[in-house]
Amino acid sequence: MGRPVINLNKKPRILHIGMCVNPPPLNGLQRAFIKHSSEYVELHCGENDVNAKAIRLAQNMKPDIIFIQVQASNIISEYTAYHLKQTGAFIVNYTGDVRCPIPQFYYDLGKYIDYTLFSNMTDVLEMQEKGCRAEYLEIGIDETIYNPTGDVIPCKPIVFFGNNYGAGYFPMSEFRINMVSYLKTRFPNEFAVFGNGWLNADGNLNASQHEEAKAYRGTKIAINVSHFEYIKYSSDRLLRILGTGTAICLAKWYPSIEDDFKDGVHLRTWNTLEELENLCIHYMNPENESERIKIANAGMELAHEKFTFNCMIENLIEIYKKK
Repeated sequence: MGRPVINLNKKPRILHIGMCVNPPPLNGLQRAFIKHSSEYVELHCGENDVNAKAIRLAQNMKPDIIFIQVQASNIISEYTAYHLKQTGAFIVNYTGDVRCPIPQFYYDLGKYIDYTLFSNMTDVLEMQEKGCRAEYLEIGIDETIYNPTGDVIPCKPIVFFGNNYGAGYFPMSEFRINMVSYLKTRFPNEFAVFGNGWLNADGNLNASQHEEAKAYRGTKIAINVSHFEYIKYSSDRLLRILGTGTAICLAKWYPSIEDDFKDGVHLRTWNTLEELENLCIHYMNPENESERIKIANAGMELAHEKFTFNCMIENLIEIYKKK
């Protein structure tokens, strides 16, 4: 079936099939979808008979955009993707995480949908090289949670939030373990790690976004290191740090980070543990407090301007209009 003639000036009807479908209170992604659509319907990918329900919803609703967010095989079938496409909708499958190698089901579903959207360019380029339709869509944050205003959990001046899955689990897992050990040695009284899997963790505040934001408000320096060093990829940890606006973000360099963030303006980047140590010493020095606060504020303003869920859905709609 050909795509019907549509009015691109009208808000689209959106069907959301995915993981981030929660009962009230709504999360930031849900609120962004509602804000930017004329009609919004959602279906959790964990429901029984999810494939039959998805086809029925799409046929009845006739959405302009179907946003699929599944990260495991055997959830949305090729048969379902084919029948969703027959409604004439613009269909994408999005992931904000990285799986290496790219799972086969992304290629299988990709035959029937318009685009597979990744939050990194490495996977986009690999899919495109194999003749598959893929594009980049950044991940977002909920600015009502990650902002400078709110409760504070006092923390040590240097923090890292992240889980420990073991040295060989992801490409950068061993590096993160070494980093935590290094900082524990260099800053025994100033550094704290939060997350699962650490022998000497200071807690697990990252189990709740609200608690995480409170902790970022109560520290001076927050470190970002992802499990993958892919082009234009970071865990949304980086955006959460920036959005909270209190701690300066010391981000492990990754390819094309400078496309979005300016070193010394929005955050500081580093490559080696020695560089990270020197940055920590620099920004714990009271003489550099005004510089630290200035960079943290600029990072917050950028995150709220360009990297919220509202921005993410606006960019999704731009891809829909262009493609």
